Amino acid sequence: MQTTRRLSIAEIEHLADEIAEISAHIDAATHRLLSLIRRFDEAGAWYDQGALSCAHWLSWRVGLDLGAARERVRVARALGDLPIIEDALRHGEISYSKVRALTRVATPENEASLLGMARSSTASQLERICRGYRRALRGLLGDRPEDEVERRWVRERETESGLVRIEAQLTPEEAAVVRRALELAMSRAWRSGEVSAETSAPSPEARHQDQNRDYPASLRRADALVAMAEGYLTSPETADAGPPVEIVIHVEVDAIADPNAEDGGTLGDGTSLPRATIDRLACDSAVVRVVEDSRGNVLDVGRRRRTIPRTLRRALQVRDHGCRFPGCTNRHVDGHHVIPWSHGGRTKLANLLSLCRRHHRFVHELGFRIESDGREGFAFFHPGGIEMRPACDAPPLADGSIESLRERHRASGVEIDAQTGFPHWDGTPADYDHIVLGLMARHDRASAA
Repeated sequence: MQTTRRLSIAEIEHLADEIAEISAHIDAATHRLLSLIRRFDEAGAWYDQGALSCAHWLSWRVGLDLGAARERVRVARALGDLPIIEDALRHGEISYSKVRALTRVATPENEASLLGMARSSTASQLERICRGYRRALRGLLGDRPEDEVERRWVRERETESGLVRIEAQLTPEEAAVVRRALELAMSRAWRSGEVSAETSAPSPEARHQDQNRDYPASLRRADALVAMAEGYLTSPETADAGPPVEIVIHVEVDAIADPNAEDGGTLGDGTSLPRATIDRLACDSAVVRVVEDSRGNVLDVGRRRRTIPRTLRRALQVRDHGCRFPGCTNRHVDGHHVIPWSHGGRTKLANLLSLCRRHHRFVHELGFRIESDGREGFAFFHPGGIEMRPACDAPPLADGSIESLRERHRASGVEIDAQTGFPHWDGTPADYDHIVLGLMARHDRASAA
């Protein structure tokens, strides 16, 4: 049995100081990282590399969770308008966790006072203060009712137990609709379990009471949510034969048959579409052959034909599980022909893959290229010819990376030691209501001035 040697007081102090110092160095390096992210985001460089957003690019290239990547981008953008807080992070005086809380409420007018409070509190205390301040300032920071729509989301993540957690944030009226649907699904599920009156089973009222006691409401709501989804998937309106909306595009039959043709097509209102757009739409759409005379009179209309049959579409969904473009997690997809259908590409699994609408446009109209190995393996290439791999390897770190970090900070004039990020809190219990009232009074004085 291995025993751990007890550390002396001096060793404990040295270990604690080193942990605190390295943490401050990491916070200072995080400032550099956020500065680079802000520059990368402002330049739109993520778009040039085929990502849906800067956060999606970080998730693909750096390996961040998408939620964490979005938060990094938000903080990086906010720091561009908060030079005092940004400088404190650059010197490792406050942690990234504190900066993340501050950027939710800080403005150029109040960042100095908030920074003083950050230096005198722990990260958890500051988080609570900023949360209360945000609630108190609601409406004064420019929040409008119409902004609520932009804060709606549905998130999904796997838990350590192997279950999946789905969370949603909706407007009150949307939440009321979902709540009512759940209640209805729960009541229908209970009624569907009733037995006939001829049996000796207990009455529905008694059984309902037993269910409420033995089967928690949270579990019954989970069953109802799944029942709602199953009902939606089996409804005629949601058959997986493609979108219910139909857009008619007129294309000359000779233009479709000739892979070198540059002629595009037109919408019903006469709007012209380029050839690349026609190829993209032809990947996963219905085609109807219409024969017209020289005056445009319809002589014959053929039967509609779908490019990708339903059974093949299901196989595509099972294989791809969403968009195959490197770094993309979108599950709302089109079927894409690697060799375009209009150029003679066959509608078979080895020539098909799933792309979301945006990346489908990247491939057909923005110069990105896909190559197939003929066995359902695909390689993606940037317009410049660089291959985009599904996952990126972490760059190798040289030995002594922490010492290199120290040297870099010294060279840039950043002096960090074990006390740099230490909070000045004296241990007195915090009166959060009093603190928020004080911040609001400062805000009112600043507004009056």
